[in-house]
Amino acid sequence: MKLANFRYYLSQSLRSVVRNGFMSVSSIFTVMCCLFILGLFLIISMNVNSIADQIRNQCEIQAFIADGSSQRQITEIGERIRALDNVREAVLFTKKDALDYMRKLFADNAQALDGLENDNPFPDSYKITLKDLSQAGTTVVSVGTITGVKNVENKQALMDKILAVTGKIKDASLWLMLLLCVVSVFIIANTIKLAVFSRRREINVMKFVGATDWFIRWPFIIEGIIIGVSGGLIAFGLVSWGYIAVLKDVDGAISLDMFRFVPYPGIWHILLAAFIGLGAVIGAAGSSLSIRKHLKV
Repeated sequence: MKLANFRYYLSQSLRSVVRNGFMSVSSIFTVMCCLFILGLFLIISMNVNSIADQIRNQCEIQAFIADGSSQRQITEIGERIRALDNVREAVLFTKKDALDYMRKLFADNAQALDGLENDNPFPDSYKITLKDLSQAGTTVVSVGTITGVKNVENKQALMDKILAVTGKIKDASLWLMLLLCVVSVFIIANTIKLAVFSRRREINVMKFVGATDWFIRWPFIIEGIIIGVSGGLIAFGLVSWGYIAVLKDVDGAISLDMFRFVPYPGIWHILLAAFIGLGAVIGAAGSSLSIRKHLKV
């Protein structure tokens, strides 16, 4: 594409956007709404993927130690657990740790646990992180055979349910994002149709004097891209503002030991590229659909 031609295409596109002011603004607003919703589900999908990875990395089994075990015996149990092939890490969770954890859970009612320091009913245990989750059952059996281990709690079933739910959320988000893209394409297509209809005589004359299809098509495609990218940038700003606000509220009000949301600095460039790219593709696709039949002269 020659620079002179590009300048002509761009000037015609901008003139058409201004000429169809109300419809252009309406289209930008509608595309912005669609991309805003799409962006929300994109962020949800990214966080679901992140949480699923965290679940896989943090999946633990817990080995409870028999009451009356000495500190030496507890240490030896830990060494034997760490010697197992599928064990990545084994961290001692003492009686005191368990009591402190329960105090956090009880929060304002923690005083109900007062007096348990000297007669702590909670057992010592080891929190065991696995290398391969598919071998969790075998590892549970191996840990259970170690002398001094009273019982082993396997959270694999719970983790499987959580991963199944996150998988369904990812699938639903993907299909909804595809649906919103299709809706946005048709919204822009209808807007560009107005511009094409108002210039149909000019298009026919240009065709008769020998103008190529692409020479006629480019201004409308660029107009659609302008509308799509404008809506995408506005949606990006709104989604970014909302996500940053949510992260601040969550960090200030909730302490999550297992799950961490994806930090905004790590995803803003992905969001920006997605909004601009989708806006441009949606705009170009909508314009192409609108002008195709008017080129058949």
